[in-house]
Amino acid sequence: MTNSLEGSLWRRWDLHLHTPATRLANGFEGVGTDTAWDRYIDLLESSPVQAFGITEYFGCDAFFETQERYGRKHPNGNKVFFANLELRLSESISKSGAQPHLHIIFDNDPAVCGHETLTRLCTNLETQAADDSEVRLRCVDLDTPGKIQAATVSLDQVLKALRDTFGNAKPYLLVFPANNDGLKSTDSNSPRKVQLADRIDRTCDAFFGNAGNRDFFLRTDRYAAGSGSSDPKPVLSGSDAHSFTDMERLSGDVAGFPPTWIKADLTFRGLQQICFEPADRVFIGAEPLVLMRQREDGTKFLKELTINQLETYDERNGRWFKNVDIPLNPELTAIIGNKGSCKSALVDILGLLGESRQETFFSFLVDGPKSKKFRQPGYAENFSAEITWITGKTERKKLDERADPILPETIRYLPQNYFEQLTNEIEIEKFRNEIEEVVFSHVDESDKLGKGSFAELEEFKTLQAKQEISILKRRLRELNIEIVRLEEQASPRYRLQLQGQLNAKSEELAAIDAAKPKELVKPSQEDAEQRALTAELEQKTELLNSLTEKMQRCVEATAQVKVEVQQIVSLQERLMSLKSDAERTILELSPQLDALGLDASAIFSLTLDLSAIDSKVAAIRAQLAVLETDSKLEWSETTNLSAFESLPDQRRAHAFVSKQIDGLKEKLGAPQRQYQSYLERLASWQKRREEISGAATDSKPDSLRGVEAQLRYVDEELVQVLSDKYAGRRAIVAEIFESKLKVLRFYADLKRSVESKLERVRSDGFSIEIDTSFVMDSDFRRKFIELINRRRRGAFREAQDGESELTRRIAEANWNDVASVLAFADGLLDKMREHNGEPMNISDQAHDVKELYDFLFSLEYIDARYECTHTTEAA
Repeated sequence: MTNSLEGSLWRRWDLHLHTPATRLANGFEGVGTDTAWDRYIDLLESSPVQAFGITEYFGCDAFFETQERYGRKHPNGNKVFFANLELRLSESISKSGAQPHLHIIFDNDPAVCGHETLTRLCTNLETQAADDSEVRLRCVDLDTPGKIQAATVSLDQVLKALRDTFGNAKPYLLVFPANNDGLKSTDSNSPRKVQLADRIDRTCDAFFGNAGNRDFFLRTDRYAAGSGSSDPKPVLSGSDAHSFTDMERLSGDVAGFPPTWIKADLTFRGLQQICFEPADRVFIGAEPLVLMRQREDGTKFLKELTINQLETYDERNGRWFKNVDIPLNPELTAIIGNKGSCKSALVDILGLLGESRQETFFSFLVDGPKSKKFRQPGYAENFSAEITWITGKTERKKLDERADPILPETIRYLPQNYFEQLTNEIEIEKFRNEIEEVVFSHVDESDKLGKGSFAELEEFKTLQAKQEISILKRRLRELNIEIVRLEEQASPRYRLQLQGQLNAKSEELAAIDAAKPKELVKPSQEDAEQRALTAELEQKTELLNSLTEKMQRCVEATAQVKVEVQQIVSLQERLMSLKSDAERTILELSPQLDALGLDASAIFSLTLDLSAIDSKVAAIRAQLAVLETDSKLEWSETTNLSAFESLPDQRRAHAFVSKQIDGLKEKLGAPQRQYQSYLERLASWQKRREEISGAATDSKPDSLRGVEAQLRYVDEELVQVLSDKYAGRRAIVAEIFESKLKVLRFYADLKRSVESKLERVRSDGFSIEIDTSFVMDSDFRRKFIELINRRRRGAFREAQDGESELTRRIAEANWNDVASVLAFADGLLDKMREHNGEPMNISDQAHDVKELYDFLFSLEYIDARYECTHTTEAA
């Protein structure tokens, strides 16, 4: 069988089963007859297993006969077969002295391991009798059950025969048992057997065993002390079928014979991959997690990508994509290839079809001044692409179309350009212009307050007002973050996005409903023992469900307590910071108080008592310790597992009960095991369905109910919430304006101070006046325009029209009246929201909406000015 175009897939493999012609322990009815063989072949064809290791003692003829009979009876069948040569070793490693069996699984390519080659191997391999007699028979000469039963081979003989047959090539895997008389039964009290076991471990490629052996053989320190590091090895479970009854094990529901899943192509080369990635490519159990996710979350897994040219395209600009059909692996996470192998084209197309939010970072589907590629005229518009999901749903676009930001992003695409920009962007700090220095020479000496410059005097007199403004601006910035978020939620686009999410969740719900496990009727109990096992299993399952719910509540409680810890620690730090700020301020004011003959200690009384907070912190940390402490107790049947409160204890209790349940299931008959498996799948299905639909109370935001709740909030509450935030912002702006008035009053006081001096120079026809007022920063236009994306359509896109509009609005504003200032800021935003009678989004016109709001409402562009003017009248 050729390699799968979609790459490695999870499939059922059974590499250890015998045939009706097996030469030892043959329990098949009608041994070796055509009737037996037909029944055997049909059972293989109908089983869920895809690849079989046809096993025979000291020979491979059964493999070739199986292949021939299967091909004749099912010419269109897709089962795959490998020869498994089973040999009894003369060496023993167990305390019992029993002789373990070694398996050799061969490449099924007839050009590599054909009948002639494997016959030559069996000719090269000499055996010896189990009683150490000098009788030596080649494998091909073992023609009776007695001879086969007595035959053994040494590991050295096996390796020599393989070298003689294949040279340096290795078209085979050596597989040794883990249990029974295998590696796990090594007599640790015999140094010789321990060394032999380590040698077998080094020599073999894999082991036959069960899921419980997996972690041991993945360890790299499993050799005896001083024997060096070991390589991780895969563990496989096989049915070891010797009868038709044994072949029921192929279903995977018979106790002690769990199914083996291998993620590989159905080829020998695919099988070899398990030796390089044993942890990731072999799973022993009912079903790998990814297959369950595909069944329950089919809307999250891609199946196929097709790209084709339109029928109207004459290929004048090249063929590019024609009848491209790419099946996709369900576990696709990255695309790897050489430069120029169309990786960028492929991932850009997938990103486009998945409504990626990173379209500006595409490197193939672009047409810009610096990169004219596939979207330049004459190319992309002549091609279309389509993706198909596991559920059968399809998405189609022409390659010149754009991703729709309203629709949910179904494919997360992280282009290389995106990472490059993230790492190269530099935050540019913006500096505010300094307030102009006003002539200081006219200020009365008594009003200079001992300061040597206007800047020093201004700082001294306006410090408090500036500190107030700084605090107010911080509040404003925090509020603007909320307003931007709420405005985004209030936009029609956001509602369409929510509706798209709702549709997607509805599709997920429909997919999960379609994947509901087929109902399985509870089997009647066969005997009292099975009834008792089932009753105990139901009791343990109920306990496990209870522990699961309790554990989930504990996880939530632990998370909440950690939030409280962070909150109170932050509060503690803020109070300490407040105390430090107050102490620093008192220290700064002390010289001034001393100069006035005032005692700071008599004026200030600063007390910070954190004892209540410290007690609260201690109580919360104690609560967290209860939730996180592992008692490290050993569980037993008498342990009250529901009494434990900590999350580690609950998790271990959960694992303990799960292991008990697994042990009980191993004792059940096949019908009961199938029914328990059905119950587990049903419980998993119900849990996943609730995750998608959302709980009746406290639904998660990304669930169906959660999205519906967000839609209700947008339709029924958001307008009022946003209105309240706008009112709060106006109140903060009024406070900022009032604080700026304090600065303006400083200039007014200076005016009064110098007016008497100015009176001296007044005369007929000539006068000097001092004007104090708010004026707009002359750089306002440039700063405002810089915040606007001039490449986007809107009221301030064109420089001439935009600046004309700004000039008009600036001229109409009264900067000394807070209502007029607010009307000016709101008016600019209203103008951006509607252009030429068409509603517009501010987010589409501003580089950064929050930055624009911070600029307009912080009133940084309004300065208190102190200006001298003179008038001269002509005689």
